[in-house]
Amino acid sequence: MSTKTSATQEAKIERLVREHLVAQQLLVKAAVERAFAARTASPDVATQRRRTGVRRPSSAVADLAERLLEAVQACPGETMAVLGTRMGERARALHRPMMRLKQEGRVRSAGERNATRYFSMGKKAA
Repeated sequence: MSTKTSATQEAKIERLVREHLVAQQLLVKAAVERAFAARTASPDVATQRRRTGVRRPSSAVADLAERLLEAVQACPGETMAVLGTRMGERARALHRPMMRLKQEGRVRSAGERNATRYFSMGKKAA
């Protein structure tokens, strides 16, 4: 190949590469603008107010504690997840009533965290 032909081809390749890079830069710029435009349309996460849960009255906690005690007496040695499923409640909703039962000495626990088992301290289930 002659030097003139290779120089011409090199120039064509360089021009083609530059055109491709310019086209890619325009596409990237448009994509970034779309992404930031969509981001500013929604409210900022930091400015959203956190939903606060409704505080349960002490009578509701006491009623739930009594139901929980009955479930523990019926199924001694079960975890909070099993008791919650049996009662139709989320396990997280049973923590306060369980603390109340433990403070009153009506229930004892054995184990830690997810492996905690609960036992009734009163009468045995029939």
